[in-house]
Amino acid sequence: MSTTYTYQFSDFLNNTANAERLNLEILSETDITIGLEYITIKSNGVDIVFKTDLSSNEEDALDALVAAHTGAALEYNDPPVMADGRPIIRADTRPLNTATYFTCASDTASGIGNGTSLRWDFSPDSEYTTISGPYTLSCGHTIDAGWKAQVIDLQFLDPVYFKDGSIYFFDAPWGCHCDMTILVPAGNYYPNEHGNIPASALGLSGTQMYSYAATDTPFYRYVNKHYIYGSCPMGDELNAEGCMVEALPIGWIVRGIIRTPISDNVSKGFASYEMYRHRSVILPGDTP
Repeated sequence: MSTTYTYQFSDFLNNTANAERLNLEILSETDITIGLEYITIKSNGVDIVFKTDLSSNEEDALDALVAAHTGAALEYNDPPVMADGRPIIRADTRPLNTATYFTCASDTASGIGNGTSLRWDFSPDSEYTTISGPYTLSCGHTIDAGWKAQVIDLQFLDPVYFKDGSIYFFDAPWGCHCDMTILVPAGNYYPNEHGNIPASALGLSGTQMYSYAATDTPFYRYVNKHYIYGSCPMGDELNAEGCMVEALPIGWIVRGIIRTPISDNVSKGFASYEMYRHRSVILPGDTP
């Protein structure tokens, strides 16, 4: 049965309350674990209704929250509009001021799309370097005995937001698979809630903690042991419901690893990315 806690306006910091702000403040209060049902602001006070009774500690937390509540309305940014004033209404996750970009290659320091290709080839006359196991890569990934691999490192000039991708492969033997991992290059700092470096030590604002990458450090593996077998000339599509929330930082590495049995001398393939980015060419007068 729900329980109502009634406060007078004099209980609030500025003798007023805003239901929307108060709702968010209560939901963010970690010392209150009972579910909030609703808030009613009346002419003579405020009713805060929970699903059941609060503990004494939770009541104390609610009293403190009410006493600090400013009553100010929440602020919202003006919604984005087109040049002619029409509102921008979309159902996708593409960040504003970016466009869709399809590619099978990364960037270089001097150009967009002219970097490392997302291709591999285990044939004897392949142009790509093959690593035979046992071997440990700089990121800690191991190639076991009886296996070999080709490593594809990608970097981009601009912040990019990955979305979907497809893998096209030919004559892949049983056991062949791929991994895709975002790496923090050695010598860089990266956000880590378990780290021991506060943002202020790096000249940054906020309370985020950071760590230092003494070696190439895996930050997020988003394709893990994705097996490929036989041939798939039409592509094996990896779909995502939306793009990355935060863009890949400039300078970070996307590492693809294709691993196959040591006896494989025929398989090959390539992959494509769908991503969002702010530019796809360098216009005259612009700089890389």
